Amino acid sequence: MSREIALADVLAELRHVVAAGDIIKGTILLGHVEQLDARGQNQFVAQLAGLEGELAVTLLARLLVSEKEIAIPRAVIRNLLLGRVMKDPGQLLRLLTCEQLRRKQVLVELAGEIQYAPAIPVLEEMLAATSDDLALMKACLIALGNIGDPGPTGILGDFLYSGHRELVIAAINGLSNIDTPASVQRLVERMGTDSDLDLIIIDALASLQDALALTQLNRELNSPHAYIRNHVKSRLARIGAKAIPMLVANLASHDPDLLVHSLNVLGYIGDISAVRAVRKLLHEEPADANVRFAAYEALGMMPLAKGAYVLAEGLSDPVDQVRIAAARAIEWNCDDILIAGVRNLVGQGGRPAEQVVEAFLHSESHKIVFSLLGLPAFQELAIKFLNSKAHPDLKKQYAQLFRDKGHAELAQRLAAEQPGRPAKKLQVYAVDDSRMILAIYKNTLYQLGMEAQLFEFPAAAIEKAIAGKPDVLLTDLNMPDITGIELTRQLRALYPASELPIIMVTTQSDSPDHREAFEVGVNMILAKPFSAEQLGAAISEVLQQRG
Repeated sequence: MSREIALADVLAELRHVVAAGDIIKGTILLGHVEQLDARGQNQFVAQLAGLEGELAVTLLARLLVSEKEIAIPRAVIRNLLLGRVMKDPGQLLRLLTCEQLRRKQVLVELAGEIQYAPAIPVLEEMLAATSDDLALMKACLIALGNIGDPGPTGILGDFLYSGHRELVIAAINGLSNIDTPASVQRLVERMGTDSDLDLIIIDALASLQDALALTQLNRELNSPHAYIRNHVKSRLARIGAKAIPMLVANLASHDPDLLVHSLNVLGYIGDISAVRAVRKLLHEEPADANVRFAAYEALGMMPLAKGAYVLAEGLSDPVDQVRIAAARAIEWNCDDILIAGVRNLVGQGGRPAEQVVEAFLHSESHKIVFSLLGLPAFQELAIKFLNSKAHPDLKKQYAQLFRDKGHAELAQRLAAEQPGRPAKKLQVYAVDDSRMILAIYKNTLYQLGMEAQLFEFPAAAIEKAIAGKPDVLLTDLNMPDITGIELTRQLRALYPASELPIIMVTTQSDSPDHREAFEVGVNMILAKPFSAEQLGAAISEVLQQRG
């Protein structure tokens, strides 16, 4: 009974103190809260939150920032205080400037949460006067960004170059929340010196998804740094439909690198609204084979519905890798009209028909292959390619497929691998995030008499190379997570260029990436698309340099 009487006395005193505005007695009263049981503490806080007057808010704030051991979660007290200052934000400003309140981080956070612009000068003063409380400084930076007023852009921009990484990250997030041309420009100016921070800035811009941020992300597709381009591409792909108009506008560019990157992202998004622009680009017959390859690859990821016939034009491209990309796109969009057109091409015979058949077999376009199986012309060309050029794994795969489709006699014509090849073959690791390119590597290296191990993920290639060094390693430049430059940097910590030749095979034209690639230890750069002769010559050259 005595505890209940004590609680009643405390609650009565609380009402009297708040009504009188007596801060001294109120502070003394807070010192007794710990002596109440959990029920009493709950009633005390509930009554305090319901009382009118400036002192009630002050005592609630003091209780929140105190180190008292009480049963009520801090989050509950914080929400009660938030409710009060939202009704009268001026009270929050008085709390922020109260010299008796020493621990103000949570109050700073509330100022940002309610986007209270009059608190900006106070927050700026706190930043100027504080150097040893990183948590408070970080809260001030985040709050300034959450308020969203462009006034603190300069202060936030200065903290982009702080010696404390967590403050730099807070400034990045603050500037992205302000989201004005000036704040975005400050973020962009910060890029290029720290790869991890660059990726955080890209993520911050991508989270906004407004016109200003998307425009800047689009500009970064032309970044001289592969890791920035790759991260931007992945974020634009996630953004999806909002990014399509500017990516489509990029297709009017004469920069082949920008065209390839834009086509890559459009393919990842896979939206039908981009089909017309990609078809128009192909109709203009771009001279760069990488652009044509990327265009057909992108169309293969889009629902073409009408107009899929444009894909058939790619089957006559002079570059075999472009033909393979077109064949794969036809596989994904095949219809009766396309199949009829392909059958007609094969039936005409000659070298063009041979190239068409090789493209469909090489790209493992099974639906198209099955539609052609009844054509004697196709059968002869397929047997010729599979017996003379195809990798044994591909030949074995088609032999089984032919049997499954009732063409056992055709499967029997696929000769067993001829003996007499050297027992010891060059071991070549090929790293590329495109499965189509990896399939090309597999067949091309087989034709060159080399043994290939293929890696879609660079991390797996690094792990394998650590366990056992290949004779040569081929790597793409533009790959997510780990670029070809970073892969080379990691491997050079284990093997010098004289022990493990690395050839970077890329669509990227001459750029700072090339210089950086040589600086980290790449032996040679080979441009895509490549022929078997070009790839073989490059491998021979780096092996000769090794001695």
